[in-house]
Amino acid sequence: KMAAGMRSGFVLFLAFGISCATNENEVSSLIDDLFDDSGYQKDVIPMLKPADKTTNVNAINIAVGLSMISMDLDPAGVLSATTWLRSSWSDFRLQWDPKEYGGLDNFKIPSSEIWKPDLSIYNAADFGSGSFEDRYSLDQTNAIVYSTGKVLWIPPLPMKADCNHDHVLPSTDKNDPQGCNIKIGSWTYDGFHLNLTAFGGEEYLDLGDMSKNSPYVVTSQEGDALQTKYYPCCKEPYLSMNYRFTVQRAFAILDGKKVFDKSPEDLEKLYEQYQTTFTGNK
Repeated sequence: KMAAGMRSGFVLFLAFGISCATNENEVSSLIDDLFDDSGYQKDVIPMLKPADKTTNVNAINIAVGLSMISMDLDPAGVLSATTWLRSSWSDFRLQWDPKEYGGLDNFKIPSSEIWKPDLSIYNAADFGSGSFEDRYSLDQTNAIVYSTGKVLWIPPLPMKADCNHDHVLPSTDKNDPQGCNIKIGSWTYDGFHLNLTAFGGEEYLDLGDMSKNSPYVVTSQEGDALQTKYYPCCKEPYLSMNYRFTVQRAFAILDGKKVFDKSPEDLEKLYEQYQTTFTGNK
């Protein structure tokens, strides 16, 4: 019986090993076909046809959203935030028939190996090493690629936004709510090349994963983040996601101790509201 059990276990182990090896071989074969054999160029925008001169009919749809994890605000009105950038698009060059690869319908790959939109923070408060721009361009967080060509990429990224880039910050009490915005869009592509859309149809910041140790909290949101702008020079539209919201200090650290500006009970209620689309009292 023991020998029979050992033989049975060996057969299962062997079958599992063959299955894993087969799966790895299918992934390797698929990546070879998509990237090496086809001459994939990650710096070329994946448009099936050239941009139309009057409409976005040939543009790539880029879904963008922003999840806030924690935030702080300095006296100059610069918001420092830890975020998850939520993004999705389609790359026709990354399509395949799962039947030809053992039923494989998706794989994960470092985002540095594929094309991704040139998103920037328009009201960024810093540039260079460690900035959103720098971390975004160098990020190697895995993207999920589906057989339809859909790409899902949600990297964790830090950012610093100038909440008062268009006006002088008034002198206010630190306990007063402060208005701020984060404006995200393509740095070079107009709306006839890159059609920006709201991730999941939500034009609000996602606060569902906000850390309860964030020094500042969001107290209200404006919504309607998706904006279109035209410049006198050009007929093409330029799209952006402009998240407008107010923040308020939750606590400060004084003499090594946490001193609350909002009561723990009020904060708990606020975090409960974050679990759904939060607008607050505007």
